[in-house]
Amino acid sequence: MVEHYPIIVAANRDERYNRPSAAPTFWHTEPQILAGRDLVAGGTWLGINECGLLVGVLNRPSVGETDSSKDTRSRGLLCRDLLKLKTADAAVEFVKTEKAEYQPFTLVFADSKTAWIAYNRLHEIKTVKLSEGLHVYSSGTEFATRSQKVDHGYSMFSRVVEETQSNGHDESAWVSSLRSVLGDHTSANGSGEPRGAICVHGDISGTVSSTIVLYSQSELGFYAFNCPGPPCQIAFGNALRLNVR
Repeated sequence: MVEHYPIIVAANRDERYNRPSAAPTFWHTEPQILAGRDLVAGGTWLGINECGLLVGVLNRPSVGETDSSKDTRSRGLLCRDLLKLKTADAAVEFVKTEKAEYQPFTLVFADSKTAWIAYNRLHEIKTVKLSEGLHVYSSGTEFATRSQKVDHGYSMFSRVVEETQSNGHDESAWVSSLRSVLGDHTSANGSGEPRGAICVHGDISGTVSSTIVLYSQSELGFYAFNCPGPPCQIAFGNALRLNVR
């Protein structure tokens, strides 16, 4: 765990360019939520709440797991459901009893005490408790499957942690260092394939936004930074602060 920040999340959102969404903002809910919003289905891909819970969802490729033609519930709605809860442990219990059908996903949820990951396979949602340390996931692979993209991201993020944690509470240093990883264009095997890079530039889809979240244990609050486009081209904005009660 990084001193001062028990939770650090740096994530790109890869999506079709023509799918409308709203930038992260405060939702008038109980508990209060800070998250972006998918304007098609109404859910979100990543959010935090005032109870100290963070939830994020990644789409996964469907390889015979789910009938793609079947009417399934939006994965972003499940992310939204969990953000109404108070703890990561409560989120575990929620997904264990969830009966709705979804296309394949990887779901991460964490608070200052514990972190979990959930993924669906066929008609079952499985959960795994995460150990303390760095975890890297990609929407381009099966759950917990290693790839050159994941390995490259892990190496770059590890270097950021080693070089940046000495800056302590300097959020700007963390944002600058993490942005360099999120905007990286190194492709797997040097193939030049756009989806093999961390920052994706495809013809119909790619990295449409990026988010960095820091949870300050000493200040009892989240700092969320949003980049409204590919982080290789657009800078992150000022922090939105969400106090944790």
